[in-house]
Amino acid sequence: MGFRSFIKRKVDQRIRGETSAATSTPATAPLPTAPSPDGFWAVARAAEIAAGTGRTVVVGTEAVAVFRGASGWFAIDDACTHEDAPLGEGSVEGDVVVCPYHDWRYDLNTGACHTDPARPVGCFAIRVVDDVVWVGPRTSEGTAERGGGHNDGLKTTDSPR
Repeated sequence: MGFRSFIKRKVDQRIRGETSAATSTPATAPLPTAPSPDGFWAVARAAEIAAGTGRTVVVGTEAVAVFRGASGWFAIDDACTHEDAPLGEGSVEGDVVVCPYHDWRYDLNTGACHTDPARPVGCFAIRVVDDVVWVGPRTSEGTAERGGGHNDGLKTTDSPR
């Protein structure tokens, strides 16, 4: 359905006095803004992150990628160790995230990089309580190293001939 059709339908419903399920659902309380006593931050509602997807959130002052993988919830550094791409925007294949820029692959359980084993991302503790996703302290460190070759098949004007 196009945007114009959607708006027309909503206006027609409003004129007729109808309400949709979305407008009759009670509003949810805002997420807590302070960390829990044990250092976990509320970052999203579980229902907002569909299975097999992820998103970038802010935990304190750090960008963290949160995923709902095949075997559960995961939180890793958001920056790809190749060129700092946002891993929260990557595609999820089981318990692996694929970087949206150059297809580097990371294990969501361990942070290990399948593309370059010397370049892991860090991991964070994560839990879901009462439909709220909480990200906690680091459980492992990633590498600060960045850069590397592009084996993505693209040819540019500066590619060797």
